[in-house]
Amino acid sequence: MKPVLFVTATMKEMKAAIGGLGPLPQVEQGRVARHRVKGRECLLLVTGIGIVNAAFAIGEALAGAEPEVAVLAGVAGTFNPERLPVGSSCTVTTEIWPEYGLRTVDEVDPRGIGFSLGRPGGENVWDRIGLERDFTACGLGMPDVTGDAVSLTVSGVTGTADQADALRLRYGADIENMEGFAVAYGCALRCVPVCELRTVSNLVGSRRADDWNLGAAFGELGRICSRIF
Repeated sequence: MKPVLFVTATMKEMKAAIGGLGPLPQVEQGRVARHRVKGRECLLLVTGIGIVNAAFAIGEALAGAEPEVAVLAGVAGTFNPERLPVGSSCTVTTEIWPEYGLRTVDEVDPRGIGFSLGRPGGENVWDRIGLERDFTACGLGMPDVTGDAVSLTVSGVTGTADQADALRLRYGADIENMEGFAVAYGCALRCVPVCELRTVSNLVGSRRADDWNLGAAFGELGRICSRIF
């Protein structure tokens, strides 16, 4: 069986996700480290924060490996605290990049410049891409999560409640992250399925300490990731 490419943005997320399953090797940002998790061969990749780092790292990783599946794991903010409160978890069904296309006064039109990002699998990709929902089809266990989610990948974290409301209404988004679309698109170009797991660390648009709990998100990340191996 081919290895699992296990991806996080930061080493803290890597340790939270699978550090409880055994000692981890040293992982340098942007470079793959070989590891075994419960006997399953894995390629560990810490991309660094943001879509640029993630795109570069996933391209480098896939240039030198042919994984069975990529698993992206990490924390995210929630647009929907009633359904996905801080400390909860989700599988991501769709990644959206809301910053690609023609920017007008009120929105960004992904088709406005007339060029799609590419045609992986013969289909145009504009501003969104679907992810694998059936973990078992990729030889993994199904995680026990709170629900599923549509995710926005942004370059700049949403800093106000008004901005958060506008994004939620326009895209029907549940969570916000900074790497997901880049990983999903890079893998699509190489026909590698992607499963994404996120736990909620904060309320999108709020910088108040009461709306954040990284400790709870890291703990939940370890719990759900332990179920897939």
